[in-house]
Amino acid sequence: MAGIRIGGLASGMDIDSIVEKLMTAERIPLDKLTQKKTTTEWQRDSYRAVNTKLKAFDDYLRDNFLLSSSFNMKKVASTNEGAVTATGKSEGNVTINKIDQLASAAYGVGTIADASKRSKSTTMADLGLADQTVKLNVLQADGTMKETSYNFKATDKISDVVTKINGSNAGVSAFYDEKTGQMSLSAKASGENKAGGEIEVTGGSTFFQTAFGFTSNVLADNGKNAKLTLNGAEIERNSNSFTELGMTFTLKATSTTNTTLTSTTDVDAMVDKVKEFVEKYNDVISGMNGQLKEKKYRDFPPLTEEQRKDMSEEEQKLWDEKAKSGLLRSDSIVSNGLSGMRNSIYGRVGNESNIIDTLAEIGITTSSAYSDGGKLVIDEDKLRKALTENPDQVVKTITNPGEKTNVEDTRGIVQRLRASITDFTRSIEAKAGKVTVTDQQYTMGKSLIDMNERISKFQRRLEDVEARYWKQFTAMESAINKANSQSSYLSQFGAS
Repeated sequence: MAGIRIGGLASGMDIDSIVEKLMTAERIPLDKLTQKKTTTEWQRDSYRAVNTKLKAFDDYLRDNFLLSSSFNMKKVASTNEGAVTATGKSEGNVTINKIDQLASAAYGVGTIADASKRSKSTTMADLGLADQTVKLNVLQADGTMKETSYNFKATDKISDVVTKINGSNAGVSAFYDEKTGQMSLSAKASGENKAGGEIEVTGGSTFFQTAFGFTSNVLADNGKNAKLTLNGAEIERNSNSFTELGMTFTLKATSTTNTTLTSTTDVDAMVDKVKEFVEKYNDVISGMNGQLKEKKYRDFPPLTEEQRKDMSEEEQKLWDEKAKSGLLRSDSIVSNGLSGMRNSIYGRVGNESNIIDTLAEIGITTSSAYSDGGKLVIDEDKLRKALTENPDQVVKTITNPGEKTNVEDTRGIVQRLRASITDFTRSIEAKAGKVTVTDQQYTMGKSLIDMNERISKFQRRLEDVEARYWKQFTAMESAINKANSQSSYLSQFGAS
């Protein structure tokens, strides 16, 4: 238990203030250690923010260039867009000679005859039904039939039946209108079931006939396939959208005349895609170059809690901005990571004598301005010419999966760049970790553990120091008080 503290009653001194000032001096090393910890945490978070940007850029590269088809864009012109349009993955011409019939989905309607029982709250028992299992066989998008079981109870209301059907993954939609008493069941997939209805009850149940007035267990059989003639061949498809000959067609209307669809390289779209890539790349390296060059204000360490108490919010904000500036200035990990990214986009793809196998040959080069820090610039005319004359080779140079061996590197520019990003990310994680790991698993985390331990020890030491000061001052006060008492006692004899 702490000793009794005497705060200057005998001496007249402000002992509280004196001890506070003495402890302020004693706390200076602790404040510096705490500030160092804060700076380390800020720097760790700055590293992790770099990795967040790298991941976003890597995700963009994966989504837009991992497959050559994502970049090798085609446009398809139709001579009758009112009848059919298409998208393509390869160049060529296709003729649709005629479209006799569009695909449509099957539907069926039943009606509750008794108008007094058409409310959505009417139960199956009200309609003369007990608990039972009903199986529906429904046409799917791939042309097959799928059977799904439903457990309908006597206490289920009409609204419950609709909810159960619509909540299943059977490929059928239900709709009920209580004003007319009509239940509509429709297949989600278009097309025709050649072997029977597109929506059928299997297993002999008469649930839908009894409850909703359907005429048979074939609940819907009016689905239609699309019928057309393609390059002279008569074909049927269960959907108005289908893929053949490298094109995905969308039928819109019947037609009795020839429609020609021509697929060519979409140079404009590919130019825009390359521009977007360069813009995102430049944004990434520009931000990191800015951090490498950001000024460091050494006279603005992190504020202590005591310092914040004496400052306004605006003053704290301005101070923090300077304190956080330059956390990654001249950082070797970021600098080396950027160098790796820049180096990854240079060089030839493979060792063959191709017309196009480098970024420079398609009009993408590094800015000659030193202040740009390796930004890419585009010669759009040269890029457009390369895409027009050698689109496949441009695609290969940028997106080729390939591999790196001791002899050659056949990876496309994007694959090399993604590999360099992976190396960059791992270097940062080794030092600054990520939110899913513990402090023991990365370098800065271990430093933070050490600093926390040192801070705890220092705080315990300060408690002991403060107790010693108070013990000393309390002893002084007691001595003065004793001396005052003796003096008062002796003065009584002098007075007599």
